[in-house]
Amino acid sequence: MSTIYTNSSIDNRLIERNGNNSNPLELQKNFLNLLIAQIKNQDPTDPIKNTELTSQLAQINTSTGIERLNNTVIGFSNQINQAQNIQVSSLIGHQVMIPSTEINYTKGNDTKFSMELVNNASSAKIEIVDEKGNILYVKKLENIKPGIYNFTWDGKDLNKNSVKDGQYKILVTAQNQDKNVPAEILISALVHGIITSSGDPIIDLGTAGNITLSKIRAILQ
Repeated sequence: MSTIYTNSSIDNRLIERNGNNSNPLELQKNFLNLLIAQIKNQDPTDPIKNTELTSQLAQINTSTGIERLNNTVIGFSNQINQAQNIQVSSLIGHQVMIPSTEINYTKGNDTKFSMELVNNASSAKIEIVDEKGNILYVKKLENIKPGIYNFTWDGKDLNKNSVKDGQYKILVTAQNQDKNVPAEILISALVHGIITSSGDPIIDLGTAGNITLSKIRAILQ
């Protein structure tokens, strides 16, 4: 089983830059020192007004409140990251369905794939072609509703001849009357590892490459 590489999934760097320079007690201490020095050195003919002191006190209280809020947010984000890492790590060793335009065939094994349709379609066509563009497999559907549809390819071309092991292109087109309908091909892949980062966690699928967590359409048992 592959190792999980974890960093923070929520980017706290901006929060930390705003909060690591000082703490509430240090801010208050510095403010009081500056206030005492200001009072000692004030012009007796033009002393500091109460409104100025009130304004300065309000500023230090606001700064202190922001510092405490930053610390609270950092604490919450760390807890969320820990929970997310535990949840995402459970995918290791499971098969997942992901969008792909390529499919792998190994002799002796049927190749399973799916089509995801987001709207009603009057017709849909799925084709598997080789590297030269030769059509090896065709599946046509009519009057289909939104959803995920499962298919199996036995690795034989239109003449019932077995193809060689390798990677093949898989295409899908769907229409409702004369309008195109969004459709995607989904293939299964084994999760080898998880790399969490400041954005969407990255799923290591071995020979199928890497994909972000949000691109996974289904988790297979």
